[in-house]
Amino acid sequence: MSTEAPPAGRAGSVDRAAIARRLEAIGRLDDEAIPIAETALMLSMLDHPSADLAACRDLLDELALAAETEARARGLKTGVDAADSDDAAGDRARLIADTLYGRFGFGGDEQTYDEDDNASLARVLIRRRGMPVALGILAMHLGEVLGWPVTGVNFPAHFLVRVDGAHDRVLVDPFHGGRIMETPDLRALLKQVSGETAELEAGHYRAVDRRAVLLRLQNNLKIRASGRGELERARDILARMLLIAPTDWALWYELGLMRARLGEQLGAVQALEVFAANTTAEEPRRRALTLVERLRAEIN
Repeated sequence: MSTEAPPAGRAGSVDRAAIARRLEAIGRLDDEAIPIAETALMLSMLDHPSADLAACRDLLDELALAAETEARARGLKTGVDAADSDDAAGDRARLIADTLYGRFGFGGDEQTYDEDDNASLARVLIRRRGMPVALGILAMHLGEVLGWPVTGVNFPAHFLVRVDGAHDRVLVDPFHGGRIMETPDLRALLKQVSGETAELEAGHYRAVDRRAVLLRLQNNLKIRASGRGELERARDILARMLLIAPTDWALWYELGLMRARLGEQLGAVQALEVFAANTTAEEPRRRALTLVERLRAEIN
């Protein structure tokens, strides 16, 4: 199977089958080897196959070049030299914010937050507007290019990005201009979403892997599709999530249930059997096998 990216042709030239093959290849990579922005872009092209893929890639390259140039101007070390630097996390975070939100004008879409475009990187690049996780992926892309540890953080109900320096780290809000979140800001946000008794814990600062970030982006689309009653679209989004996370057994279970709801008995059985053969959760496994028996009876 080829691991080549789809051709960077102009609008209308993207091959959906080639994109799927590329995503399957990414699904076999170790997490740290996943190109975060390129993968998000490939996922978005499945919804927008006529989008100008080359223009999107060109903009990602422009962002990277601008950040690298500005880092040199500010005396911040990048690439292989970054590991030996004494650069502070705040200086790195401010450079990323100045590039994304200042020079290139990206920002959170507060007017039409629930639109699918805000979770589609191809559309985010065109509109310069998006939801927190999509904008966070752009920040992670710059970290990837610069050789800086920039990771997603699953803060309750609000996606944040963690930027590590040589001896410290900061959390930033990608939806609100990449502003650095101080402890009082984090505490206030946590209480807003989790209740007045909630308190900050070490887990709130813990980085999540790249697959988890990409799945979170797709999950937003899946939830919205389900809420609109678009079950076929929700099924297709689950299937694409499994391209990049083929061993996420819970996704196989969810796909099986969705296919069963759509009356796709054979596809449901196949997905549920994959889940049952691999899960270590006994009760969900029992439920899956019970449903498989019922679906097989319907097929016969």
